[in-house]
Parts: sequence; structure tokens; C-alpha cells
Amino acid sequence: MGLKKVLFLHKWFALSGGVERVHLNLSNALASEGITSEFYVYDIKGDKKAGYDKLIESKTATHPNQTEGFIKKLRHLFAHIKAQKIDVIIAATETANILAAFCAVRFPSLSVVYTRHCAFDVSDQKLSPAKIKLLYNFYSLTGGAIVTVSGSLQQELLRNIRLGRKHVEFIPNAVVDKQVIEKSQTNTDNFISSDYFCAVGRLVEQKGFDMLIQAYAKARTKNSRLPKLIIVGIGEQLDELNRLAESLNVQEYVEFYGFTDNPYYIIRHAQAFILSSRHEGMPTALVEAMYLNTPVIAFDCPTGPSELIENGSNGFLVEANNVYKLADAIIQYEQLRGKEIAQSVSAFEYQSVARRYINEFSG
Repeated sequence: MGLKKVLFLHKWFALSGGVERVHLNLSNALASEGITSEFYVYDIKGDKKAGYDKLIESKTATHPNQTEGFIKKLRHLFAHIKAQKIDVIIAATETANILAAFCAVRFPSLSVVYTRHCAFDVSDQKLSPAKIKLLYNFYSLTGGAIVTVSGSLQQELLRNIRLGRKHVEFIPNAVVDKQVIEKSQTNTDNFISSDYFCAVGRLVEQKGFDMLIQAYAKARTKNSRLPKLIIVGIGEQLDELNRLAESLNVQEYVEFYGFTDNPYYIIRHAQAFILSSRHEGMPTALVEAMYLNTPVIAFDCPTGPSELIENGSNGFLVEANNVYKLADAIIQYEQLRGKEIAQSVSAFEYQSVARRYINEFSG
């Protein structure tokens, strides 16, 4: 088999996005296997440009003219695939998957990997779950691979795809690598805090930071000596979440840290990592926290956390969206100290994930 050239196709490239970080990891892992990759980002307008600018610091990337309409942008993508002699597309998010499907029709010899990184009823997606499931039936007919990032997502797809079910595979995200350990040992941001909980993610409804702040406030009413809460990430809900913390009188104990290239140092030294998401696919930051042996507390949201956490053994798994039970788990965080949990996420190791992707587009 000759070496392939891979194009990662994205609708946009969010500065603090988990899918974006996973694909950067996968690109690095593929490079170590001798496979060249680059990125194509459909939308870099407005607040999307910061993530794209960060991407091109380390990766080869391109984008269509942002003033053009859909047809001309699609032609630009086709021309780029032809000019760069792209062999494989790995697409993320539904807009990118749809674009990849057009590419599969235009270039029959092109290998396409469609990916699904979140549950089907995520609140901030424009299409209904029913329409998205219809799209996956279409993708399955193009001959491309459909990769889900969790076993439960795979099973949901298999229940809803009528033909081409053999193309649906579960491949873990590329998360675990020695670089994560190395970065977690270096205080690149001169971060100063010794007693804190942390949460990491975009400040959007899906991540449930409103419920986390409510739970944290309730927990403090029972134990005022709890560590402070540091939330790492950027997003549209920053002002709203700040107001919520003020209304609950915990603004002194809740810090919105913003974006960082190195969340690993903060995660590693936290008293506990807390995941409060309403929906997930397979939460990257949760995997990273477990790899760093940081105690974890997570909502049992669809999907992902229940495939990682055995309640009471390697973390606390809390009934989804139950603020009161999350508060109780936060109060009991000390019970999780000292547990070796890194082995729970060994399947997410860079190279094994890269080789599974290579098998998908080399078959």
C-alpha cells in the first residue's frame, strides 16, 4: 500500500474545541506513521478566525473565499482535493460530513471517513435528530466509513441505518500520549493556585456549566471550605455564567480562566475534574483527566462517561442533569483521592487509534 495523503475537513476550527484538539492529535499520530495530512476549514469568519489562525501556526491549512456562495466554495474544495492529490478525507461535524459526501460523489476513488462526535439530540445543532439519522443512511451508501467516538453512539447508529451498516465503526479518539504527561508537568501559563476543582470546555449550553455552578453553590452551603472552581474555556455564555455565579454568591470562588494551550497542567493539579455536560460523544477532557490520574466526577450524560467511569471505583458517575446529586458528589470528592485510573483510558493511545484509522481508509 502506498502512503496516503489525508485532508481533515471542518466546518470551522474552534479555538477551544474538543473535536479540533482530537484531530490535531490524530494528525500528529498519522505523521508518525508516515502519513501526511492537512486541514480544510469551511468557515473562518468573525470569531471563527482566531481558531484558524492558531491552527496555521502548526499545520498546513486552507479555506475557501469567505465572500463566495456554497457552490463556489464547493468547487474550491474540489479543486483543492485535485491539486493536492488528496487520497482521504476525515470529516468532523455535520456540515463537514455533508461536504465530504459531495466529495465522495465527485471523486469515486476518494476514501471518506465520516465521524460522529456527539449525541444526536445536542441542543445547538441546527438539524433535528431524525434528519441527522437520515443523513447517516445516505453516508452509508457512498461507501465511506462512518466512525463514532463511543460504543453507545455506534449502537445508536446501527439501530437507525438500514443499509451499509457494515461501514459503521467505533474508534476511540486520539487523546493519550506522553506529550500530555510532559505538558502537565510544565506550568507554561505561570498558573498560581493550589486548591481547586476544574472543568474544561467551551462555554456553551451543551457543556452544562450553569448546572455545575448551581451544584457548586449548593455544595458550598454544606461545606464552605471546598476548593475554588476554575472553568477553563471560552464561549458565548461567559457573561451569563458570570451573572449566575454572582446571583448565587459564589463569584469569589468561581474563576473563568479563558483559553490556554496547556490545560493539562491545570487538570493534573486539580483536586477533581468535573464534567457537567448535557450531551457528549466521548469527552476528551475527561479522558485526559483520567490519564493524568486526576479524580473525576461526571454526569452520566449521553454518551461517553459511562463507558469510562465505574461509579465509586475510578470516579463518581452522577445521574444526568441532577444538580443536587452533583453537589453531593462534589462534597465527597476526597473519597476519590489516590486512585490510579490512567489504565482506564489506555484505548485512547495515539498510535493505536492512528492505525485503526489507517485500516479504515486502506481497506
